[in-house]
Amino acid sequence: MERKINLHLFYMGVVTAIIGILITTVSYYHFFRKEIKENLAHECHLVAQCYDSGDPITELDRFTGEDFRITLIEKDGTVLFESSGDPQKMPNHLDRPEIKSAIENGTGTDTRFSDTIGTEDYYYALRLSDGNILRVSIQADSIFSLFERSLVIILIIALGIIIVSLLVSVKLTKNLIAPFRRIPELIRTNTPPEESGLYPEVIPLVEEIRSARNAQSEMRQEFTANVSHELKTPLTSISGYAELIESGMAQGEDSVKFAGKIRKESDRMLALISDILRLSELDSIGDTPIDDEIDLKVVAEDCKERLSQQAQSRGIRITVSGESSIITGSRTEITELVYNLVDNAIKYNRENGNIEIEIADKKLTVNDTGLGIPQESIPRIFERFYRIDKSRSRAKGGTGLGLSIVKHIAEHHGAKIDVESTVGVGTSITVKFR
Repeated sequence: MERKINLHLFYMGVVTAIIGILITTVSYYHFFRKEIKENLAHECHLVAQCYDSGDPITELDRFTGEDFRITLIEKDGTVLFESSGDPQKMPNHLDRPEIKSAIENGTGTDTRFSDTIGTEDYYYALRLSDGNILRVSIQADSIFSLFERSLVIILIIALGIIIVSLLVSVKLTKNLIAPFRRIPELIRTNTPPEESGLYPEVIPLVEEIRSARNAQSEMRQEFTANVSHELKTPLTSISGYAELIESGMAQGEDSVKFAGKIRKESDRMLALISDILRLSELDSIGDTPIDDEIDLKVVAEDCKERLSQQAQSRGIRITVSGESSIITGSRTEITELVYNLVDNAIKYNRENGNIEIEIADKKLTVNDTGLGIPQESIPRIFERFYRIDKSRSRAKGGTGLGLSIVKHIAEHHGAKIDVESTVGVGTSITVKFR
């Protein structure tokens, strides 16, 4: 960031300097041209006054100078006098723009550029009282010649500006970046931003980062506490049952019963660990390719088949309706999403209830006739380890992470989840894919 700001400020300084030099030179050139034309008109009128007061040729010859050229032209275009050469060798000047204008309007001007020597000739013509045309001209550098002659000076100035721009850009960048360098320390020490010298525009960003950091810290602490609690519960049961068997207090059928409980709690702990690891994987999937062509109806039928025995054990009927709907995504993740939704609908359904999986245009809906969710709890059901009724959830074998996994997979696919539920009637969860 610092390097980019340095470069941008440096470029701005250099570009501004170049534009300034160009504007100054062009402005000077236009001012120079204007002065030449005004002086030329003044000189022409001055020569005309002397021309009218005495011998024309003699008077004209008096004004002749090295850079100042005078021409006297008859109204038919014949050159009568030329200060820079033999008038008899001069061509007819009737076709010259300034001569035409002077004959018609009394005065005429023109500027002609010389490609060979890089100069401009300025002409001013005046119609005299006897009908002849008096023309004066002067030769001056063109703008290109002016640039060329000033090139060394321009280069020296440009080099100086570049050096100054570089030094100024480095200094400005350090001053601009200095408050930002203090942000990590401010966040760590909880120093009020108002007392830190930060730009007022940056203070909301610092507050937001600090809030996000505190929230993440709280979430990590909560997650760690939940994991510890969820693992401690089955481990305590396993340890207790194992101790009874080890001490000989549980024998015969009791030992078999306790061994079954140990196996059940172990399965629950394994499921919990598996879900935690899966959530960790989903947190770090990043830009994992999601380019499989997936038929939602085929996935729904597959999940129905895999969960049919679990559903039948509670008398729950699962149906799949709708037409095939193709989406692009990760086949493994989409199957996991549908499986978790249906598995959740089975666990929290009533005995002999129903589950209907509806497939529409890139949309999957799982309807159940279960316990339902209170409205105030709906926004939280996708949080990790959140349970509406913790004791009932554990009894049904839930880990509290199934819907969190669903949420992660949906977000990875850019899908939207809608939940509608009525306590005692059932729940409907819809996932809309792009």
